[in-house]
Amino acid sequence: MTMTMDADRNERVQQSERYLDSLFGPGAGARHSAFLAHLAHPALRDTLHGYHVLEADTRHLSVAENYLLGMVVLCALRSYGPAAMFAKTLIHLGVPREKVIEATARLAMWVGGIAAAEAAGHIQKAIRDYEQRGLAALEAWFPPAAEPPRGGAP
Repeated sequence: MTMTMDADRNERVQQSERYLDSLFGPGAGARHSAFLAHLAHPALRDTLHGYHVLEADTRHLSVAENYLLGMVVLCALRSYGPAAMFAKTLIHLGVPREKVIEATARLAMWVGGIAAAEAAGHIQKAIRDYEQRGLAALEAWFPPAAEPPRGGAP
């Protein structure tokens, strides 16, 4: 049973890495796995790799739609760090900045104008960061391959 679970885990990690390589370029998947290795609990790492496998299934939602949905939900939850990374990913994927900003503005219907304005500030800053630095703006998710995990949560 353990061997089957390990094989399933390894396959999920490989699928996750292939998906990330397809979005961000060769080696991005392995670098993101290094980022996830900072998480002490293996089940949490497995969960996040599983999310990537789910994202790769574009039968009903495109990758961009998935990240847009995720960005606005994270903004509504006031989880601005991950929301900003999703916004940068959207710009990387070629989604027009106006669409990302519009989605953030429409949060006002659901969370109120003040909360939406706060979210908009974070997202606009993230977009500017990506526009200035490109993929380097996503460095937190993709540490250099040679960097060993430091342990603990990121």
